[in-house]
Amino acid sequence: MPKILKECILKPVSSEHPPIRINTEQTIVGRSPETLIQDANCSRKQVCLKANLKDGYVLVKPLGMNPSVLNGKELQRNVGYEAVHGDTIELLPGMYKYVLEFIYETSASPVQEKPSHKSKRSTGEASGDSKHSHRNSSTSTKRSREEGSSSEDAPKRSKGEASSSVKQESKPKPSLAPSTEDRWESLDDKLLHIFTSAGVMASEKIAAYDMDGTLIKTKSGNVFPKSTDDWQIAFPEVPGKLKSLHRNGFKLVIFTNQAGIGKEKVRIEDFRQKIEALVRKLSVPMQVFISTGSGKYRKPRTGMWQTLCDSKNDGVPIDRARSFYVGDAAGRPELKKPIKRKKDHSCADRLLAINVGISFLTPEQHFQNLPDSAWTKPEFDPKEVCSLPADEPLLSPAGALLTSPSQEVIVMVGFPGSGKSHFVRNHLAPKGYEVVNRDSLGSWQKCVTHMETCLKQGKSVVIDNMSPDVESRKRYVLVANRAKIPVRCFLMDVSYKHARHNNEFREMTDRSHSIISEMVFNSYKSKFQQPTQTEGFTEIVKVKFVPKFTSKSHEDLYRMFLLEK
Repeated sequence: MPKILKECILKPVSSEHPPIRINTEQTIVGRSPETLIQDANCSRKQVCLKANLKDGYVLVKPLGMNPSVLNGKELQRNVGYEAVHGDTIELLPGMYKYVLEFIYETSASPVQEKPSHKSKRSTGEASGDSKHSHRNSSTSTKRSREEGSSSEDAPKRSKGEASSSVKQESKPKPSLAPSTEDRWESLDDKLLHIFTSAGVMASEKIAAYDMDGTLIKTKSGNVFPKSTDDWQIAFPEVPGKLKSLHRNGFKLVIFTNQAGIGKEKVRIEDFRQKIEALVRKLSVPMQVFISTGSGKYRKPRTGMWQTLCDSKNDGVPIDRARSFYVGDAAGRPELKKPIKRKKDHSCADRLLAINVGISFLTPEQHFQNLPDSAWTKPEFDPKEVCSLPADEPLLSPAGALLTSPSQEVIVMVGFPGSGKSHFVRNHLAPKGYEVVNRDSLGSWQKCVTHMETCLKQGKSVVIDNMSPDVESRKRYVLVANRAKIPVRCFLMDVSYKHARHNNEFREMTDRSHSIISEMVFNSYKSKFQQPTQTEGFTEIVKVKFVPKFTSKSHEDLYRMFLLEK
């Protein structure tokens, strides 16, 4: 009669600490009243454990500042490891030791003996002929999802050991076969090109890489290659590492930004030859995604990853907890010692991994086992933008009025993308304010003329232009002063990077919106002068930006990093 895994228990070696039940969502273990651990060196969130009852393993992810240990091996922080029945976990090296015990549905007690490590895996498991063999190989080695350790690097288990000597009943899965030949595809008006080499096989575990500066570098030493032949393998460990990951059931993927193709500086035919030559050189099956434009496919945006998940993995769901991404665009500052290194050109690779929700590693971490170095987080984090609390005013200082009971002029000030027009349309125009906008009228002279006409008609007016400096605001203040109408300044409380993010989001979700170049943002930034009452304003009012979303997918997109730096 088949036995099905019912429960996973973390049993302490010392009687001073109670056992812990590991659930299928997540179980956080560390310093707490529940564990009776009071050691300050042990974090409250030391390790995260998640039971996979279907496939018979526990995912172990260290979170604490001090390392944890699995079967005598120190674990890397924020990297997932697979553990099975009988494995030992030390929350700190040599301290707070626990043993994993699995309970099966037909068993009255946990399995008592840990199987021997002497027996070897079968040929089918080692060769990775099917998705099932990938799973067994993955479970049997308990390797880090990013290390891809070979069988020589990790304890060997037989198929019986991986399942705790009990053959589990599993639902039949669709048989998957590797691709039989090299294949190129072009999608979305050639904004995305995909190469799938012969031998690529779908997997729930993805080992993803940037290309330039990660897998390859230029022979010439130039930042940009002089030709499609100007490349060499970036690290001597690259081929062996990739082959080890492939043997252990990972699908190898490249995500690369190549805007030069979209700008016609590089011929796609030449670049295809480069990709094919690289895959031949590495001698391992790979799937390559090439973004040629500035839209949703360009890193750190998730279009390439989403295409992989939606249509390029044969319907196999990807396990993000056991997948990872490696790239050199990691946001690291210049380093002079111990080894000189230039500042990273961006942090697009690291931000892509954050957006997707998988672990990130630098090439030096992944291929050379070097520690990660400090990185500079973007000054604007879209995840920190939230809706305005009900008790928090939209305007500051406290007590500032949105509209005036008498005729007035409001001069808006803010970056493109800071939400000026949205604020005007939703809060001022409905109250009867006449909107004066240079985009619709064509010049500031026409804006002044229209403003004068509206004031003579007794209307309140709002100037919906950027108005970054004293000179651009003065022309409207003078008109108001001549008409003896009070004038206020409304300043959008939105930073340069926040406005850039808003603009990128708007371009991705509203095709009718005109594209605003980076030059326009930089021009505003260079001209900006903080508005003051000495210019003739009766009041300077700051306006908070409050995002509004038409769908959950738009909100999810907005919370992602859309800029490379």
